[in-house]
Amino acid sequence: MNYNFFSKALIFLASIIFFVSCTEKQIYTEEEVEITELKAHNWYYFTSSNFLPIDLPQNAPDTAIKPWTESIRITAAGNQKNVSCALVNRLGILDFSSGKPVLIQDKHIFSEVTADTLLFTEEYPVFHLYRNSFFNHKANTKTEKRPLIIAYDFKNKICIPLLTYNDFEISAESEITNILPKDGSWLLVIKSVDSDKTNFQYLQFSTPNADGNIPISQAVELTKTEISADTFRQAQRPLSFQEAPEKLKELFAAINTPFEFYLACRIDGNLASILYDNTLQKSPIGGYTSQGYAIVKDTGAIAIFSDGTTYISNTLLKQDPTSSGITVFRLPKLPGGFIYGEFSICGEKLYVAWEESEFYKTGRSGFIEINLSMINNSINF
Repeated sequence: MNYNFFSKALIFLASIIFFVSCTEKQIYTEEEVEITELKAHNWYYFTSSNFLPIDLPQNAPDTAIKPWTESIRITAAGNQKNVSCALVNRLGILDFSSGKPVLIQDKHIFSEVTADTLLFTEEYPVFHLYRNSFFNHKANTKTEKRPLIIAYDFKNKICIPLLTYNDFEISAESEITNILPKDGSWLLVIKSVDSDKTNFQYLQFSTPNADGNIPISQAVELTKTEISADTFRQAQRPLSFQEAPEKLKELFAAINTPFEFYLACRIDGNLASILYDNTLQKSPIGGYTSQGYAIVKDTGAIAIFSDGTTYISNTLLKQDPTSSGITVFRLPKLPGGFIYGEFSICGEKLYVAWEESEFYKTGRSGFIEINLSMINNSINF
């Protein structure tokens, strides 16, 4: 699912730290913790070919502001089982699984196209490629086997094409702009432009088994059927936050003043993120509400909003399954015009995307690495 309407904090970790006990009574402790003194974080920015350390995001070299589909930026991130990674548009896969970031590149796959929709199947993380025809006129769309869905083989550190555009027998000028796994099937949108008229077609196909296996060409050929636009829209529809996993709801249970938000949530065992809506019925999607990302594991949950406000189960922060309660803190404050994005957690390390955002465009971008154990050791609960 494409959640880029999220577009698109320190100098200190300065905030009120809330500790919520498991009893009905709420307990608050207030502390101000300077990350710069703790040395609990490291900044990185993306160059045209790699990533490099930087003291502050605003000190990264200026770069041309481009539409987000054409920019070097983290488009998605997450973790499942033994793999923790982020998808970097135009660059490759940023793998955090070893405890440090490693960029896996493949120019034949990532150059000139948009990489999006990171999914976690039973076997591999997979993502899809497309060309935004409005902004991108360079990509060669007439290759014999133009890749569509790519698997990241994290054991061998390579990217492997799984499906091509040819598997769907669509014209070279058409683009599959969105892919969504739903209830054992895969749904997709085909966009084509004919005589200045834009047309959309919606298809469904199945994997060999409804257990999260990666899709294969034979399955497309045998099960491909056309569906309505409404069927696809309903599959994308956000769920009420009341339907969210209990571990996620517990993060916000003790807030005295509830607030509206949207959360794109990755849940262990699910292929794709689920969008949860905690807004009033009259609030438009993408309106003036807090927007963020979440990960729910068997041992706890974590949610991070675009301003860096972070909610985390103490079981994850302390790496102790017997811990109870929730901690709330703010990531290093970003300068105006910068926001936080998707994230991944690997052991005691937290990796969060940041970018310079201007409506639908992105300038400088990178990620921050947070050592949660150093934050945990600095706070007396």
